[in-house]
Amino acid sequence: MEDLKEYMYINELLLIYGKTLTTRQLKIMEDYYKYNLGVQEIADELNISKAAVSDAIKVSTRHLENLESIVGHYAYRQKVKALHDELKEITLDDKVKERLTKEEDDGI
Repeated sequence: MEDLKEYMYINELLLIYGKTLTTRQLKIMEDYYKYNLGVQEIADELNISKAAVSDAIKVSTRHLENLESIVGHYAYRQKVKALHDELKEITLDDKVKERLTKEEDDGI
């Protein structure tokens, strides 16, 4: 279960900060985290060594986590979602519940 949480976390960081990676780093990270390809599969596809793929994953992951520690966008989104969920739970107003549900559907 912990691995799944890690994959989901890195995928969120890729959505937020992925454009700060090089084209090759982004390709490797998406192949590994989004498409669940193995290191060997990625290495074969890009005609590079497994060590190069592993290194790119480590360097890119550190980069994304470093950006998150500086910017904090993922943490902010988590706080907003928690508040949103709390409001939806405690409100009695149907119009407010409807609006919160619409925002959820729109991807807040």
